[in-house]
Amino acid sequence: MASKEYDILLCGVTGFTGRLCAEHLLENVQGVTWAACARNGKKAEAVLAEVCAKTGKPAPPVEVADLVCADADAEEKLRAVVKKARVVLTTAGPFEKYGQTLVKLCAEEGVHYADITGETDFVRKMIEQHDATARKTGASIVPHCGNDCVPWDLTVLKFHEAAAAKGSTISEVKTYTEVPPGFGVSGGTLTTAVFQLGKKRGGAKPAFDALLTNAGGAKSAYAFKNASLKGDKHVAEFGRAAGPWIMAPVMTNCVRRSNALLGYADGLTYGEQQLRDPSFVNRTKDSFFAGLVGAAVALPSVFGPLLPKPGEGPARADMEAGWLRVHGRAKLADGGAMVSTFEFGEDTGYLGTARMLVECGVLLAAGPKSSGVITPAVAFGSGLLEHLEKTTPTTFTLAEAPP
Repeated sequence: MASKEYDILLCGVTGFTGRLCAEHLLENVQGVTWAACARNGKKAEAVLAEVCAKTGKPAPPVEVADLVCADADAEEKLRAVVKKARVVLTTAGPFEKYGQTLVKLCAEEGVHYADITGETDFVRKMIEQHDATARKTGASIVPHCGNDCVPWDLTVLKFHEAAAAKGSTISEVKTYTEVPPGFGVSGGTLTTAVFQLGKKRGGAKPAFDALLTNAGGAKSAYAFKNASLKGDKHVAEFGRAAGPWIMAPVMTNCVRRSNALLGYADGLTYGEQQLRDPSFVNRTKDSFFAGLVGAAVALPSVFGPLLPKPGEGPARADMEAGWLRVHGRAKLADGGAMVSTFEFGEDTGYLGTARMLVECGVLLAAGPKSSGVITPAVAFGSGLLEHLEKTTPTTFTLAEAPP
């Protein structure tokens, strides 16, 4: 393997989640050389100085380059920085705005890449434009390496592996997401959400969904059915309602891509839904906030200032007190059934996402399982879950369904 100046290059360090990534790298990751990359070097150095004062660790180098390249010179400057690293990690979103050139350069230079995007349109475009190149150069381009969509992607992978061990296959998987009341949202995430919901869509319809592209560039033989709830429905097992939420399509599309590449089952049915909070007050608060985001999309100049700004996010105490549970329910082709619970003992939207991204970067530096524009399940397999259980407050259980 060619020698590199850095194992990991971290982009987005001046943002809320990027700062948390820097903290995790400094406090918990050993034996990895890394640097930050930012457009504003002085701002990045100031952020890192604060983080280092807290951790008592020396500051990493800061490479200066803009992720949005206005001309060929700017792109070559960014390329020179990318070539110094074995792995590029980025938290800078919207990724459709700040990630396209970065993915292009990583694919061309054979540099591994991971991000925390929840933007399916961005992922589709990167598959269309750079999947073939990345496979040729050996670059592993792995979107969705945070809360979007590691827990859900790995849940389906583990069901697949357990079914295969029994000589069977999964035919249907449903996941039920449970989050704490007042699940905090950062300004960067809201900026991305408003950008995605407010942009214009259109253009010619492709021959097939890019998410279904197989390793040979053709349409995968493994079809997929989305069975996510379109409205609230009482779920007797949990004693409460479950229904659609804003991130369900993202998780579903990530699983669609994993099925296309790993071949869980032809015609796999998958549905993701959120368990509703039993408290009417909490449900009302969540609905109000969702309405505010919708208003910011329609009238950004009026309602945008009421939302958190990029760089702002939940308080540290709230993140450390947070949690996430993803309940999995699987049906097998042989008539069997399995249940699982993926549990995180901290906020996963930001604190957990930062840890997940960094740990994905550590695994990429050691060598991924595949190349191309792929998913966490394809890049890391069960190794990522094992790694997270060792390095983060994460537990995963899987068992035969009770009769």
